[in-house]
Amino acid sequence: MPSKGAPAASPLPPAVALAALFLLLALWPAAADLLCYQRDAQARGELWRVFTGHFVHLNLSHALLNATGTVLVALVLRQEVPARDWWRIILVAPFVISLGLWLKQPSLVAYVGFSGVLHGLLYFGVLRLIPAAPGLALAVLVLLVGRQAWEQTGAYDPDYLRGLIHGRVMPDAHLFGALTGGVYGLWSLWRDRLHKAAGTGYSPKTGPDA
Repeated sequence: MPSKGAPAASPLPPAVALAALFLLLALWPAAADLLCYQRDAQARGELWRVFTGHFVHLNLSHALLNATGTVLVALVLRQEVPARDWWRIILVAPFVISLGLWLKQPSLVAYVGFSGVLHGLLYFGVLRLIPAAPGLALAVLVLLVGRQAWEQTGAYDPDYLRGLIHGRVMPDAHLFGALTGGVYGLWSLWRDRLHKAAGTGYSPKTGPDA
């Protein structure tokens, strides 16, 4: 449906800003200890870690991986993920992931990294692609879900990047991030369908027409 309003803001500038933040925090030696998800510290009341732990990394290589991934997702899916939806996922997904880790991984001492949130952004963008390119979107979605399922099996090696990032991958962070982006993406498609059926002239890019 054509939009009558101004085009939505691109997620690329905030993605570049996030990438820069990851790298700056990676160069600050105390950042990970101060900001990481840390179960015991959170139990003592340091609740900011529930959110901030997703923006610090194990080392510079880890930060570079997620910085590159963040910019690439924003670049490739910039038409499907308006900046406002980008920020909503970034603000909500850390809490969902941390809650999921708290409940599903009670023995997990600490965690850092943006990859879970990045999975949320990726799933949301691919779901938003369905109306415009259903074949491509569904094919990518099948690959994503297949990898997600594989990560939850014993066949997946969470240490495959240890030599680079000096730690193990946390598949459950990817799982809860994907659930966040997936649920929000499905809700947004349902919302668009309702507005279209009601004849409101709703655009997923700019909202309802005046």
